[in-house]
Amino acid sequence: MNKKAEIILRKYKGKRTGVFIDDANMFHTQREVGLKIDWRKFKKFLEKNFKVKFIKYYRGVYPRNEKVSKKIRENHQGYVRILRRAGFKVVHRDLKKIYVNKEKTKFIYKCDFDAEIGFDIAENLKVIDLAILVSGDSDFAFLANKLQQDKKNFLVICFQFKAPWEFYRVSHIFLEEIREEVLGKKNTPRRG
Repeated sequence: MNKKAEIILRKYKGKRTGVFIDDANMFHTQREVGLKIDWRKFKKFLEKNFKVKFIKYYRGVYPRNEKVSKKIRENHQGYVRILRRAGFKVVHRDLKKIYVNKEKTKFIYKCDFDAEIGFDIAENLKVIDLAILVSGDSDFAFLANKLQQDKKNFLVICFQFKAPWEFYRVSHIFLEEIREEVLGKKNTPRRG
């Protein structure tokens, strides 16, 4: 861990904390950078440094009627079970198909929780002293700046690889700075 991360952790040590994790952003960034967050280690790291009240993990799920392989569905459900057993509150919504060509033969799955995460952070500021956002999504820059202006304790944790420049202006820790504490084995980076 570097000195900057240590200073930030001391500043917020022991605060009643709510954690808000943007799965879509973190999932894709982990694949791109070739690093994997071990969410159990991550939780232990948080509990060592903060008085964690809850960890909300926002994740898209395949709709029941969506045709996906049995293995994909089981892996997806197994991942959610692991998170729940570890004490995460998993907030989920069905993934949507977004067609990427006129013929509607190619699509991507998408699920966006930005508005819900922002609302949840604002609502929970009444019961927590520190909100931690785990996302590198620049859509949260407005929220981060507003909370900082209002003198609310707000911390962003994300990969430096994909961090928007706006996050450099608010309290932040890059996952690369706390690598030993929160990262698991390396993934093979996804190309293309």
